[in-house]
Amino acid sequence: MNGVQPILSGVAIGSGWQAIVAYVNVGAYHLIGLPIAIVLGFKTGLAAAGIWWGLIIGVFVQTVSLIVLTARTNWNREVDKAIKRLKHTADEDTLAIVDDIE
Repeated sequence: MNGVQPILSGVAIGSGWQAIVAYVNVGAYHLIGLPIAIVLGFKTGLAAAGIWWGLIIGVFVQTVSLIVLTARTNWNREVDKAIKRLKHTADEDTLAIVDDIE
């Protein structure tokens, strides 16, 4: 699970969803994992193991969230958006070269 989560996070960041990944991180770790870790670590007899379990639950929530995000993405539409951005950038670069020649 700890190997899948960074890959999915990289896919999402590479797709331009930095804000979404940030919200998923905050929600999974700080709103879910950390409170569970505090309860398990300090209110039960689990101590350090409880803290680890809380963090593992946070990683699990983040992984599941990113799996859902990645699975529900229309990748054909994302490819079309990337092609449009590349064409727009290529046009700007071509214009800049032409302007330098004149």
